Amino acid sequence: MMMASLRYILFATILLTGFTAHAQLFKKGSGDADALYEQAVQATKQKQYAKAIALSKQALAKQPDFVDQQLLLGRLYMLTGDNKNARVQVNAVIAKAPRYRDAYFYAINIEMTEKKYEEAGCFVDEALYEFPNDKELMLKKLSIMDASGKFYRGDSYAPQLLDRFPEDTTVRNAYIGHYLMAADVYKRAGNSVMAKTNYEKVLAIQPANEEAKAAITTMYVQNRNYTSALEQVNAELATNPKSYELLMKKLGLQEQMHAYPDALATLKEVLKYYPNDSKARQMETQLRMDAAGYYTDTDPYMLYQSVLEKSPGNRAALDKVIGLSMSRGAYREALAWINRGLKSNPNDQRLLGLKADVLEADRKFTEAATITGRLRQLNPGSTDLRNRYTYLKVQSGRDYLAQQQYDLAIAELENARQVSPSDTTVLDMLANTYIGRRDYNRALTALDNALSYYPNNPRFLTKKSSVLAEMGRYDEAAEIVETLLNNHPNDERYASTFVDLRLTAGRILMQSEEYDMARQQFALVLAQAPDNLDALNYMINLQSATKQADSALAYADQGLSYYPDNKDLLLKKSAALTELKRYAEANDINAQLLQRYPFTLRYKTAYTDGLLQQGQEYQRNNQPDSALQAFRKVLSMNRRDSLALLYSINIYSSRGQNDSALALAQEGLRYYPSQETFLQKRVVSLENQQRYAEAALAADSLVKLNGSAANTDYADFLRSKTLKNQFGLYYLNTQYDYSDNRYQVATLEYRRFIKRGSIAGRISYAGRAQGTGIQGELEAFINHSKSLYSYGIATYSNEVAFPQLRLGYSIFKTFKHDIEAELGARYLKADSVESIAGVVSLAKTFNDFWVNGRAYFISDSSDFYTSFNLTTRYYMNRGQDFLSVFAGLGTSPDDRSRLIAFPQLSGLLTRSVGAGYQKTIKYRNTLSINGTWINQKIGDSQFQNQYDIYLMFLRKF
Repeated sequence: MMMASLRYILFATILLTGFTAHAQLFKKGSGDADALYEQAVQATKQKQYAKAIALSKQALAKQPDFVDQQLLLGRLYMLTGDNKNARVQVNAVIAKAPRYRDAYFYAINIEMTEKKYEEAGCFVDEALYEFPNDKELMLKKLSIMDASGKFYRGDSYAPQLLDRFPEDTTVRNAYIGHYLMAADVYKRAGNSVMAKTNYEKVLAIQPANEEAKAAITTMYVQNRNYTSALEQVNAELATNPKSYELLMKKLGLQEQMHAYPDALATLKEVLKYYPNDSKARQMETQLRMDAAGYYTDTDPYMLYQSVLEKSPGNRAALDKVIGLSMSRGAYREALAWINRGLKSNPNDQRLLGLKADVLEADRKFTEAATITGRLRQLNPGSTDLRNRYTYLKVQSGRDYLAQQQYDLAIAELENARQVSPSDTTVLDMLANTYIGRRDYNRALTALDNALSYYPNNPRFLTKKSSVLAEMGRYDEAAEIVETLLNNHPNDERYASTFVDLRLTAGRILMQSEEYDMARQQFALVLAQAPDNLDALNYMINLQSATKQADSALAYADQGLSYYPDNKDLLLKKSAALTELKRYAEANDINAQLLQRYPFTLRYKTAYTDGLLQQGQEYQRNNQPDSALQAFRKVLSMNRRDSLALLYSINIYSSRGQNDSALALAQEGLRYYPSQETFLQKRVVSLENQQRYAEAALAADSLVKLNGSAANTDYADFLRSKTLKNQFGLYYLNTQYDYSDNRYQVATLEYRRFIKRGSIAGRISYAGRAQGTGIQGELEAFINHSKSLYSYGIATYSNEVAFPQLRLGYSIFKTFKHDIEAELGARYLKADSVESIAGVVSLAKTFNDFWVNGRAYFISDSSDFYTSFNLTTRYYMNRGQDFLSVFAGLGTSPDDRSRLIAFPQLSGLLTRSVGAGYQKTIKYRNTLSINGTWINQKIGDSQFQNQYDIYLMFLRKF
């Protein structure tokens, strides 16, 4: 089914779960109308017209301005024969969308079906107002004129149409069809003058049109204008002399005109080409009978024949009968009378000469040459007989050539050459025969022989050049032509041949990828004819193929200096400018071409490609606004252009204009619903807008379309972003080499993810001889901007196994080159000791590695000291998992395993090293294990060791 823009593609509806699903069930929007439209299209294809009409009406009830749907409904009424309702729908579409081209065709067809030609003409005029140079509409207008019988209007309109589209086959056929229809109508109406005029207009455009030729001939015969009819048949025979049908038609006309000698000559031609045709042989006797009756008692031939019957030896009567037979083309009778005379006098030179004449007139050149040979023997010094013998041998050779009997033809021509070795006709024909057989070596020998007699003969030199060219010896061929050109500088034929030879040589060298040698050939052409369009085009193509865009541009400019409006040269210049990255100049040319030829696809494609490349160049030069402007021009011509859509989406995404990026991604999905790239862009845009629920659903569709590991991982990541809660379980096990006691802590956590970060609450348990330690903890991460966030923590316990109070705050700032800095403070109260610490840290990412150095500056009531930590992580599995290695010097207030003994450990020389591994499963479950060894110096030569194992499990929900 033809649709105006082909723009409506099935929009895949995603049904959401929960509240979203409920909302979608009750949302009646354009998506429902699109779905109904697609169902109606499918029903139409299956010829379920009643169902398609019902679906169309439902869609229009939901979206009354849906013009594609309304036009489909009009078409459905047309298919079911309901033109009344079809007219209503189609007219409504035209009123709503005057530029909807297909609607006019439907409207015109409706009126044509009901033979309302005036109304159809109004619609086609309206359409041509909107689309003034539309070829199909112009052809439609001509067909309306013809259908309504207004041929006088078509007579003025058809030539205008042909002038506008002179090379278009469809237009030529419509032009011819118009005049054939008009001629037929006039002929049936008895207006032979107008019928003949229209048939002649057809033949002026298409001389071989059988219908027109046959009709004109028939009209001549019907009007008894046999002379004109015979002229028409002779004109056709000039291009097809062996046509049986035309020869028989000519014979019939001559018989009607009582031109019996001419008719007998024509019959002879028929029998020559079709010797076994029974109809022609039967006609011969009847034709002679008719001629005899027509010429009874008045024909001298009959009178002289009667004399010979009474006096067989009468030479004068014999000569007369022979002469009359020959004059009437009755060569068989003439030959019979000559043979009758030669029986009594076999060496009669006059009769032999007459026999040779008769045989020659009957085109029996071989036999005529044999007779002439006998006469030469009787008269060996006769120049006339030598010349005639040569002529007859040449004609015999021609006949053999016509019958493609080349060996016999060559034998005849060689006989002629032996008698007349310098005869130019013989020499020329011998060369032509060898050339025709593609026996180029013998052809060269024949031509060299001819040139030995006529060394400067232009014809022989030209043929030798042609033969050399056919043998691929183009340089030799061109040298000959160049000589001819020097001798005849004003002869355009030699200049043209020289150019053709060099062009041919250049083309062959190009095909062999001998570009330098081909370039030399084309340069020679341009030196001779600087405006030669073929050479210019080849030069441009060569320079472009060898990446010499500057030279290609120079030749394009040279060509345009001669042909300023040549569209091919303009297009090539545009391509060279594009190669030179002069996109603005290239696009100016492409825009001009597109304006001149708005319906030529290659100019539209060139302009579109140029704009895309220009836009990409703007992107590389960090000019996004200019790039967007270029891409918008592309989309204004073709809103379905996938590259322009994708490039625009990328720019909007990089600038944080996610609404615009999302709109274009959805537009792309309308046209390419199975295109993974647009679906990915839609998912990313939704993610950037933090619309994680919609992004996750879109990502699920992406996985259905392409279930790659990357797409599945992305869907899992986005699904995790929709989860606002997290359960955590931590376990710390500490052992000492100086005590049998173990320090074990179990922690439960609940975390809530909010728009600007997360808030968590924890409760920790630790068993001790003196009781069970319980600690409550609140923790928060708050995002202030993309590069700034805060961390805060507050804990309170019953002072069994935990410090009584701990407070902490840090602010983090991200800088360029993936550098993050921290500035914070810590407060700790335990065993009646209070400490305050300042914290600074610096982190940097190197590809898959993350390194963080942190320093604590701690002050309590008795002293001031420092602590340092260095942590390195190696990220794996697209950043979900990591291995970590860490080392520390001193005890920090963030070290959970030593906080209970922090007052006693402060100031001691403490070293620690550890390693850990964290694994995240589908961004929802996180498992972690860390091991740390701590060495503390408690005296001059006394050390004690501590070993920590820290386990963690997190689950988002």
